[in-house]
Amino acid sequence: MRFRMGSVLVALALTVSTISVAMAQADDATASVEDVVPADTAVAAPAIQQPDVAPTLFLTLANPVEQDVEVPLDTAQLMIQRTTMPGAVVSIDGNLADIDAQGNFGGAVALDEGANEIDVMASDDQGNQISTSLFITRGE
Repeated sequence: MRFRMGSVLVALALTVSTISVAMAQADDATASVEDVVPADTAVAAPAIQQPDVAPTLFLTLANPVEQDVEVPLDTAQLMIQRTTMPGAVVSIDGNLADIDAQGNFGGAVALDEGANEIDVMASDDQGNQISTSLFITRGE
């Protein structure tokens, strides 16, 4: 917004200067263009300070790729692998997961026979949280 205001002021100053010169040329009694001292139109652009933008917290699927999965009855546990923002704290079904420097994490989850809902939650140091649920059906 400040940059736009500065640009508008510069444009206005140039317009006024141009009109003054044009009017001076039209009037024979006025000095010629060479005799007219141009107005100082230099306006310093205001310094624009960019706010620090924190990275956005996210969760992406790696394994399983789908959020709704069917597995055979003999699959007693499932390895969950995902990616989030480095430095986040992650839990898989209420248990803290180890996370590496790139934001990759994983953990094994025991599956009951039938429908299983697995909650995955990530939070950052700003208090932001994101979560998702996986729906795993074992052997139906």
